[in-house]
Amino acid sequence: MDTKTYDVVLIGYGPVGALLANMLGRDGISVLAVDRMGDIYDKPRAINIDHEVMRALQSVGLADEIEPKTMSHPGTDFIGINDRLIKVFEPPVKPYPLHWPPNLMFIQPEFEPVLRKGAERFSCVTVMLNTTFLELTQDGDGVDVTFEQKGIKSVVRAKYVIGCDGATSCVRKLLGVKQDSLDFDEWWTVIDAWQKKPTPLPRRTTQYCRPDGPATYVVGPKTLRRWEIKLMPGETPEDFADDDHVRKRLSAYVDPDAIDLWRVATYRFHALVAHQWQVGRVFLAGDAAHQMPPFMAQGLCSGVRDVVNLSWKLSGVLRGKFAQSLLKSYEEERKPHIRQLVATAKQLGEIIGELDAEKARERDAALGAELDSGRAVTLRQRLIPDLEQGILARDVDGHLALATGTLFPQPEVRTAKLPSVLLDDIVGEKFLIVTRGSPNIHLPDDDIGYIVLHLLSPEATLSRDGEFIDLTGTLSAWMEKHRAQVAVIRPDKYVFGIALSSIDFPTLLRQLRDQVPAAAQNHVPISTRIAR
Repeated sequence: MDTKTYDVVLIGYGPVGALLANMLGRDGISVLAVDRMGDIYDKPRAINIDHEVMRALQSVGLADEIEPKTMSHPGTDFIGINDRLIKVFEPPVKPYPLHWPPNLMFIQPEFEPVLRKGAERFSCVTVMLNTTFLELTQDGDGVDVTFEQKGIKSVVRAKYVIGCDGATSCVRKLLGVKQDSLDFDEWWTVIDAWQKKPTPLPRRTTQYCRPDGPATYVVGPKTLRRWEIKLMPGETPEDFADDDHVRKRLSAYVDPDAIDLWRVATYRFHALVAHQWQVGRVFLAGDAAHQMPPFMAQGLCSGVRDVVNLSWKLSGVLRGKFAQSLLKSYEEERKPHIRQLVATAKQLGEIIGELDAEKARERDAALGAELDSGRAVTLRQRLIPDLEQGILARDVDGHLALATGTLFPQPEVRTAKLPSVLLDDIVGEKFLIVTRGSPNIHLPDDDIGYIVLHLLSPEATLSRDGEFIDLTGTLSAWMEKHRAQVAVIRPDKYVFGIALSSIDFPTLLRQLRDQVPAAAQNHVPISTRIAR
């Protein structure tokens, strides 16, 4: 029996698990990552990432390698009956709030090797492929995890286990965790193809909201093109195993002779959220915790948000900075956030997939009027919810304070030593305190670990460490908009809270201290749960 001990065992080594391995490896956490496959799946699945994903990649030093493999999303048109434009999502313009383009297209088989190679930089990360997870048993101090590789079983001991093993998660099933349905269940076929010769195609992603054939067309990098086609009454998934049927259905949108089919996969699009994201020392992340229809292209992005949220908390607990009770906030924060996002994706799916012609005409009239009047949301990122639960500052009535739970901007900045650097590269994975000017603020002598930076006006002279100038104006505008004198930012770059003056700052900091207990303050034993 292999009785090795790790801080964390990751079950599932797709893009979510691989990114988490990079984050924990960066922090010196010992990790064992296990996957039943012997190599990366060689076909595309996810095709869109966003600026939060790029920010996470930046935090582990991989963003500059990934970016050349991507292309900025060109925007989306929703086309109703009689080719009427009923809804649009426009690509944002620079300067981008997080530095990176808010939406990017990528080819997953080119993306994942970068993540796996990145994890190889860390001697504390071990990877076992062609390995089947069998069972786990946990107690108050850790988890025993059983695997099988080449017919040989082995057991390792972990302090924590993360199930990143996808929609059919064995970890979730062994834990007995049920899924809440948000009542979306439709069959769609996803077709990836390479455009091999010029042919008329939309230059933007297009949602064909037609009752006689709902479909999505996606412009990918290089000549990759994707169609997602809703199965119509009388069609079965088996029909799409026939290339002739696939090409016949595609002919409504493209000349089939102009493309080479790469992948055809038929799925039931679901809207599901796991009832529990934590059982004792075991957590769920990515598709193991939630599944959503792809109409906002937020599946992978949401999995990345999961591990960005979990990694700083888990790392802090394992390094003895924070109490174990902090880990409860993972589910408290991520579950309501994802429920809102899944509900929004479901609503878009219902717009696209309407089969009743009369209801579709009513939809077109309502959405068209909203678009024509300027009332429609035309930036997709505005549909991504903020954090509303968990480690967040609140006012005296218990309501979320101003700007709390929003993403903090990341400008390009200048410091006394560096003419140009991204803000996150200065901060790392610490709590950040940003002031406008250099107010007299007092920091308590505690072990949270802050970095304090002072935002100066563009014409100011930088004379000491900790001072910086915003070269893009995005952060300066954000501070001015919220009248913030001081902002406190979490390691995952969400705003904990702001102070309108230095007088309000001590109260804000006390809230943070109360919500992020130090390890010695509050050790809460974790309940025992036997998975099998």
